[in-house]
Amino acid sequence: MKLLLTALLLLSVNLFAVSQLDETNINKMLDEVKVAKEHKNLKAMKKHFLSRTPVSLTKQEIESSDTTRYTFNEYKRHLAKKWRKVENNLIEIKERSFNIDSDGKGALVKTTLVQTLEVDGIKTAVTIYETTGVKLLKGKIYINYYSARIMMNTAMRVN
Repeated sequence: MKLLLTALLLLSVNLFAVSQLDETNINKMLDEVKVAKEHKNLKAMKKHFLSRTPVSLTKQEIESSDTTRYTFNEYKRHLAKKWRKVENNLIEIKERSFNIDSDGKGALVKTTLVQTLEVDGIKTAVTIYETTGVKLLKGKIYINYYSARIMMNTAMRVN
């Protein structure tokens, strides 16, 4: 009986495994990350990142830019601190393009989005250009690189 249960468990795990990356399964994973960010849920977001994922955040002003590089653990701490002040967080995907490796095991995804944050009752919207590297490992899709350019010159107060 135990052997049968173990075999069924292994079979069910393999039914949900991804064999190759495509736009549909990448979009599904990235949408789960988007929802986790909107709800400020680090635990739900974390499951999609490799622990060694490098993160690069650039704040782009009209005449200058400031880039900060993080390990994934530093990035989680950065988000936790930032999210303490955020009352509402809405992310709207404007455009997404894919460059999937020919073997279907890796991809680079470029996304343009508008993020509207509410802090102390004030809503501000910014345009963000993301570059996300994804990797297929043991049937699961992970983010193995993340970079975001936040266009501060597009920031506007929203009512």
